[in-house]
Amino acid sequence: MQTVAQCAVFRALDAGVDVWLESDAVLLVGAENSASLAGEFKAFLDRTLYPFYEQERVALAAMLICAGNDGRGALAQFERVAKGFPLKLMAPTEILLGEPSETSLAYAHDWGQALSEGVKMGIF
Repeated sequence: MQTVAQCAVFRALDAGVDVWLESDAVLLVGAENSASLAGEFKAFLDRTLYPFYEQERVALAAMLICAGNDGRGALAQFERVAKGFPLKLMAPTEILLGEPSETSLAYAHDWGQALSEGVKMGIF
């Protein structure tokens, strides 16, 4: 019998610390805006850091950045935040350049599926 992973999608504006607490792993998808993480995505990380940190847990996570430029500024900012956040990154952060397209959405879906399989198999 094959187990199917359950997935929930949240906008950063609507998500709280429960996303970290109720998930086996989190695939973060954020946009680059003016060479840094988009405001609401960064706000999500800011408002959930300390409440999650107090739980003395570590979250499995991975990050995709959608970038209109080159994504390096957003990547550097995420890496700084991730060092202080209780995260275990499952894979290096990926940068998808250009406007979101069917191809990039399919890639994100497939990447999420692969990470989910890794969690189920106990790789992470």
